[in-house]
Amino acid sequence: MRAEVTQVEWDGAMWRRSINTADRSDAGCWQQLMTRALAASVPYRPVPGTPIYHLRLDDRDFMVADHDLCGPLLDLVTAVLALGEAM
Repeated sequence: MRAEVTQVEWDGAMWRRSINTADRSDAGCWQQLMTRALAASVPYRPVPGTPIYHLRLDDRDFMVADHDLCGPLLDLVTAVLALGEAM
């Protein structure tokens, strides 16, 4: 599985990171987190002046506003941005 996260700030600045679980020793943990995030769909309700996130899990895309990030989506976005590789 592969996860890509793009954080878009209010001023248009972007930060992109990705994780590919292939050949990782911790692939099982990442895959569990990605599976939980896939099940946690939230509506896209952006608020002017706050960041938005584009999340791509394999072939599925999600747009999430900063204030709607919670649960498994928040966990995954936080982990990918902190530990992922720059794109």
